[in-house]
Amino acid sequence: MTLGTIFWHPMTLPCDSLLWLMLPLMVSVAIVYKTVRTRNLRRLPLEILGLVGYVAAGVVALGVGLWAIQAYCL
Repeated sequence: MTLGTIFWHPMTLPCDSLLWLMLPLMVSVAIVYKTVRTRNLRRLPLEILGLVGYVAAGVVALGVGLWAIQAYCL
């Protein structure tokens, strides 16, 4: 298998597994952001976990809000 075949025949994912791709995205963004912004490296893992939780709560709140708009306003 060559590298070009990956672009001609992309891998398909089931619809219910696409939501789980948000978790690595949130973790990687939190790691990069907190690594650049932290002042104390001893607190880095705790700050990363806090930011992942904060972003996850925001994504859930945004999803619930958009669902409510779609379900009740349209």
